[in-house]
Amino acid sequence: MTVFSLAEYRERTDRLQAVLKAKGIDLAIISQNSDIYYYTGSAQPLYFVLPVSGQGFVLARKAIAQIESEARNVKLEVFSNTKDLTAIIGRYQLDQAKRIGFTLETISYASVERLRRLFSGADVADLSWDIRSLRTVKSEAEIAIQAKAGEIMARLPEVVKAGFRPGMSELDLSAVIEKFMRENGHAGIVSCRREGIQIGLGVCTAGVNSLAATKFDGVCTGKGTSPAVPYGAGNEPIPKGAPVTLDYAFNLEGYHIDQTRMFCWGEPSEQFQKAYQAMVKIETAILEMMKPGMTWESAYRRAVQMAEEFGYGEEFMGFGPEKVRFVGHGIGLELDEPPFIAGKMEQQLEENMVVAVEPKVALAGTGVIGIEDTVVIERAGCRLLTPCSREIIVV
Repeated sequence: MTVFSLAEYRERTDRLQAVLKAKGIDLAIISQNSDIYYYTGSAQPLYFVLPVSGQGFVLARKAIAQIESEARNVKLEVFSNTKDLTAIIGRYQLDQAKRIGFTLETISYASVERLRRLFSGADVADLSWDIRSLRTVKSEAEIAIQAKAGEIMARLPEVVKAGFRPGMSELDLSAVIEKFMRENGHAGIVSCRREGIQIGLGVCTAGVNSLAATKFDGVCTGKGTSPAVPYGAGNEPIPKGAPVTLDYAFNLEGYHIDQTRMFCWGEPSEQFQKAYQAMVKIETAILEMMKPGMTWESAYRRAVQMAEEFGYGEEFMGFGPEKVRFVGHGIGLELDEPPFIAGKMEQQLEENMVVAVEPKVALAGTGVIGIEDTVVIERAGCRLLTPCSREIIVV
């Protein structure tokens, strides 16, 4: 397990305190597990409280010994009720705070109101985008974890070839892949920021099933096993010759990489191979242009242009109401982080941002075909963190 240095934690909190100062916020109360882990080294506390100046602390009711062993850089305050919380806030001389920052995209209204009352009705500010943006540039230690995850997923073709049997369902093949992933360190969950989205380890979906509509902001999520869980593999057998999308996120020590490869039982059709090679060429082209200083939207515009040149303008990144307006996304402690490689994103790429790039095309009556790799932006360009073979996996 990677243990981040105390200096790295200090640098993280310093950057957040600079944001608080610039926005006139007296303190932040962080509640999302991924955010708490980022600043403390433990996901067990209920809240991380950081004033605009001075030291932060965590609040917890349970898992006390575990928090003390994991969150070495912050003080732990244990509470049982509102009276305890009021006393803790007063001891830190924070009871007069007038503006409190929350990530309003991840915390309930009831929780915000309950906490706000501890500060004599202070105003509320939203730190959602700031908290996410502060994590876009990764440290060397964070990137090392993601690179290790990518090396593990490079074994996907051999796992599929050894485990596939004719007549297998999507769920059967997904079980083979997920068993391999769990045995090699996958944490067992994939963390997403977006409200209302619950997904498993990834997607194994064949043919037209890959075209299933979804509220998830992605091209392909599969049909799943039930309308109650409409993501991932289903129970239908994998048809011979159908394009099978294997889109998996590997969560190692809390840090994710995202990778898509294509599989086919039998020889892929000419249509399948043509579309796949087009997507590979688009990915290659935009990875070659992604460097520090380039705007996020530049790569998206180039991808759309190339898709049109290849004859896939209507189907690129989905068709009709299912089309999505991006071709890549940042990734780290959560699957869906900035930077977003999308239109109207004028921010610039920076060194050590980690991005998953995923050009895909949705062909009516056939299925989704595409590729996805995770890269780190370096001074000279992109470095691949998912070195898995790009060849279609054929059995």
